[in-house]
Amino acid sequence: MHPLTGDDEAWLLETGGMLPAERSTTLLARCLIGLGPSDAVTRDLAGSLTVGDREALLLQLRRLTFGDELPCTVTCPAPACAERLELPLHVSDLLLPPYPPQPRRHERTWTVDGTAFHVAFHLPTGSDQEAAAAAAAGDPAAAGDPAAGASLLLRRCVEYLDPSSPSPETMPEDLLARLDVTMAELDPQAELRLSVRCVRCGLEFSTVLDAGGWLYEEVSRHARHLYQGIHLLALHYHWGERELMNMTARERGRYLGLLEEALAGADR
Repeated sequence: MHPLTGDDEAWLLETGGMLPAERSTTLLARCLIGLGPSDAVTRDLAGSLTVGDREALLLQLRRLTFGDELPCTVTCPAPACAERLELPLHVSDLLLPPYPPQPRRHERTWTVDGTAFHVAFHLPTGSDQEAAAAAAAGDPAAAGDPAAGASLLLRRCVEYLDPSSPSPETMPEDLLARLDVTMAELDPQAELRLSVRCVRCGLEFSTVLDAGGWLYEEVSRHARHLYQGIHLLALHYHWGERELMNMTARERGRYLGLLEEALAGADR
């Protein structure tokens, strides 16, 4: 995997209207140099990865590009408080130890309301996320409803259900809940849930860190620095735009630091 280049950052800034899962798939395909036995990482391959694998790779991409320290700010959800809380996170603390390879298909039997359901399912992948998000966006009843989107994702991962009536589309909610818990146990890296205690009001709450969404927001917040840095380096070093856009943030920062020292020395 290579860190984000200026070209990758500029591409991210143009993806505001893209579904988050679609953006993560394309970003991984852009930055992954190899994956297992494959020397060429296609978009289809990036989409076939489980959500946990994708989260881990996106965290690694963030660490390669900007470093291990991950400053995070959350707002207390208590209406009377709304305190902004600084969380000093590190990517290394968010990455779980690799777990053993798992079969593509899992099977479980659960009893709900006296009926034993045998369910065969696969863990959610990036492609499943994209399809579920697209379906939710096209359904007025599900649009903007995270719970409805999550339900669509779970149902999409069911490959076999016995008894087959109800179908996966009308599975009992209790059965979906058990499936959700089991998937989380099988792929714990898929959801990074942070436990927070407000220093002002004492409220304890949790929040989910989406690695792909965080990386997009971080690049968006520093958009001005990207183009300003490219402008300054081109102005003083006379390097071409393509050469500069192929640099990583750290490479640009190194030269910008030297340039700042040189200009400060010239003003003395």
